[in-house]
Amino acid sequence: MNRKTFLKTSFILGTSLPFLGCLQETTQVGVIEKTWNPGEVAHILPTVNHERMLVTTSFKRVVNAPVLKVGNKSIKGQKRDSKGYFWIFDCDNLEPATKYTLRLLEQKEPLCDAWELKTFPLPDKDIDHLKLLVYTCAGGHPLSQKILPIPEDQKESPEHFAERRIQLLNRGLSFQPDALISIGDQVYWDLSGNGKNRPGVMDMDFATKVAGKFDPSQAVLGTKNEEILIKAVSPQIIDLYGTACRSTPVFFFNDDHDYFENDEANDALVTFPPKPFQLELGRAVQRLFFPEFLPDTKRPISLPASNANDRVKHSSESFGTLRYGRLAELLMYDCRRFVSLKQDKAVFIPAEAEQWIRDRIADNQVKHTIQIPSTPFGWSAGKWLEWYPDLLGKDQRLHDNLNKYMWQEGWQLQHDRILQAMHDNKEKKPIMLSGDLHAFGAGKIHRNRNNDFSKNPIFAFLTGPLGSNVFPSTFRGIKASIPSAIGNEEYFENMEENGFSIVDITTSSVQVNMFKYLWSRDKMEVIKDLSALDELLVVN
Repeated sequence: MNRKTFLKTSFILGTSLPFLGCLQETTQVGVIEKTWNPGEVAHILPTVNHERMLVTTSFKRVVNAPVLKVGNKSIKGQKRDSKGYFWIFDCDNLEPATKYTLRLLEQKEPLCDAWELKTFPLPDKDIDHLKLLVYTCAGGHPLSQKILPIPEDQKESPEHFAERRIQLLNRGLSFQPDALISIGDQVYWDLSGNGKNRPGVMDMDFATKVAGKFDPSQAVLGTKNEEILIKAVSPQIIDLYGTACRSTPVFFFNDDHDYFENDEANDALVTFPPKPFQLELGRAVQRLFFPEFLPDTKRPISLPASNANDRVKHSSESFGTLRYGRLAELLMYDCRRFVSLKQDKAVFIPAEAEQWIRDRIADNQVKHTIQIPSTPFGWSAGKWLEWYPDLLGKDQRLHDNLNKYMWQEGWQLQHDRILQAMHDNKEKKPIMLSGDLHAFGAGKIHRNRNNDFSKNPIFAFLTGPLGSNVFPSTFRGIKASIPSAIGNEEYFENMEENGFSIVDITTSSVQVNMFKYLWSRDKMEVIKDLSALDELLVVN
């Protein structure tokens, strides 16, 4: 199906959205049940576990006391903004592996068509198959395309940028995954620096004209900042997802740009740990636009960023679990919010979260335990806030003996502990999916510093970015490369392309199929640059 035909099935006539800050006039509903009527709904992003659903929504107008019917249950909405556009519905005590019919109502009148959503199986249930749609870097305001520092003939129009992302998302959803995982950089709207030098980031002068200028002296929600935030973020999330994921559980978590900064450190600016206003912005985006992680019996609710008073009960903002019976357990963790600058004691994630990860790695009750950090293992671009000390030298190669300003040794030590724990459990194939670097990559980590991992190598993947236009190598001078401390046998030379990965998990294997967007032919194809790639990407 060519792009024009594909996009033609992706829209439905309805109430316009611009008052939410959206650029699209209609709600994107996807390609499955393409006649589904979104009515008054602007977007739906749900998540589930085996007994509970969280459904995040926004509406095209202010609604009053909406109710979500889940089967025979009636769930009152919890307002997430100050006016009544954004709501979340928390439904518990559900049956596992059960498909429920959902209906959104206001004063008993439907706000949209009914739809279905299924809970996950019991954690101790034997399951044969799990299919996931995974990608990174889906953010980017379409109007940023007007100011990119590249030749005009290489630029996308804002309209094509928006259409391409929708096309990629809907192509991924056409595989009918059991869940969707978006690894960080849901939003690009950096407060510091010059956005003209980064992919998808707004120059602040231009951004002020588009949405307004934040006032860090005021709270985010309940002030003028709230309106600016919605205008900045809605085209990046509501326009992209609409209601296309209404029947697909989603798992979103943050990376650096989700805290409205790039990871940078120099004499004039150190952007992390996030400053209070950065953190408030990042938390506000999550509160309004996508669900937190639901609890898991094997993840302590005492972890940092968990069970906050302004969030749904026992949820976590930064550390998540996708548990699918005894087949698979995917551990997702935000490596930016809690980063510390304590030299050899520095960490990317708090000690309690690291212990949770290592405990889960050691537990063999689940067939596959897969790590999904927001900061990649196995590759570097010479950036500041990476696990590795590598920096780009004058020879355009990475070196670990240069002085990377403000880099902390403790980050690599934490990296070493996690990798070692993965390697030491010989009962499982250690697997890691990562994003951030705007690239596709696949490799086997067979060495970490002086430690030989060849008898149980870590299978590492870069899942591909959904939203990039200008790729990082254009301004960093280097694409994703192998750090000096790592022995990583790449299956193919990693590539900066837009797309996504489909991860098929069975009791006997994990298969990662990567789909890239081919600009010249305007369609998606599976990466087959090497004839044996499909076979190599099966982890038995």
